[in-house]
Amino acid sequence: MSDLLKYENSFSKIKHVDLKLVHGDLNFNKSPLITIAIPTYKRAVLLEKALNSALNQKGFSNYEVIVIDDENNPGSETETQKLIRGYNDPKLLYYRYEGNGTLGMAGAWNKCLELARGKWYSMLHDDDLLKENFLEEMMQILNSNPNISFLKAQHDHIDERNLSNLNSEYQIGIIKKMFEKKVEKFSEIDYILLNPVGGPVGIIMKKENAIKIGGFKDSTFPAIDYAFFTKYCMEYDTYYYHKTLCSYRIAQNISLKNGVLMACAKIHYDIINDLKAKQFTRKVFFKKYPAYYYLKAAEHVEKFWGVKVTEEEINFLEKDKNLSIFWMGTYGVFKRLWRIKKLISSKYPL
Repeated sequence: MSDLLKYENSFSKIKHVDLKLVHGDLNFNKSPLITIAIPTYKRAVLLEKALNSALNQKGFSNYEVIVIDDENNPGSETETQKLIRGYNDPKLLYYRYEGNGTLGMAGAWNKCLELARGKWYSMLHDDDLLKENFLEEMMQILNSNPNISFLKAQHDHIDERNLSNLNSEYQIGIIKKMFEKKVEKFSEIDYILLNPVGGPVGIIMKKENAIKIGGFKDSTFPAIDYAFFTKYCMEYDTYYYHKTLCSYRIAQNISLKNGVLMACAKIHYDIINDLKAKQFTRKVFFKKYPAYYYLKAAEHVEKFWGVKVTEEEINFLEKDKNLSIFWMGTYGVFKRLWRIKKLISSKYPL
């Protein structure tokens, strides 16, 4: 097994890092039940929308919202700081990093976990949105099902690319429609077959568990979230609520043009190899599945994201880059049968 899913205490890397509380009062609510954490870096315009969606939750009030600004601009206000000054909501706490360089993605995410005071933790990226009933509905499920320590809500998409080929990818299939409003339990097989969580918005998990498994690892970039969710599933029960309670933003940016997407798929490929190696039957049945997954990911990257996959990104598969019809068909059928099985076992929330 590689070290991608091995326990590692990533918090030691940020142990010496201090962030300054610039806005908010820690005494207003000393023990919030939930923390919504928003790490941000030079995106004040988008942050405003994300922040408003977090602060304007209906039907649930025992929570805090923390914003961590990772922009290093010594002696001057950042645009994010200027934005925060316009808020007077007591639930809001704003921290600013004033050290050398930046915390980086994993560092900022771990710092959010470290500073969160809620029993439950939800991270919101600064360009995503929560529906106003997100906390109310998610907490109803969590309160009624004490065995659930990780719950992800379905998300819709805010697409800013104006690509004509997008609609076919977003059509809701019959099986997906039948899952609507059900709660599905994930297993390691789900993480072998695909990235079941998808966009990392709309997740509520126990903070204590997230810290126990070591937090987010730099070495799993650019699939830091996927690696973390997989580790979490290996230790604790994880569930998915098939109701749209949040929005994931898709934007045209540099990450779509510099190999990041296939680098992410390669992390998935390596993690799938780790998961299948845990059991003999998995080794046999999923022998060719990592290659199947990677080839399907390459197809998706070109069709959905509009990014050309290079030969160099495929060549490491060697003979498996031309996987036989037998394996392609076998895994395709298995995935569909697995989804039907999960549909039968999934339940409506209590």
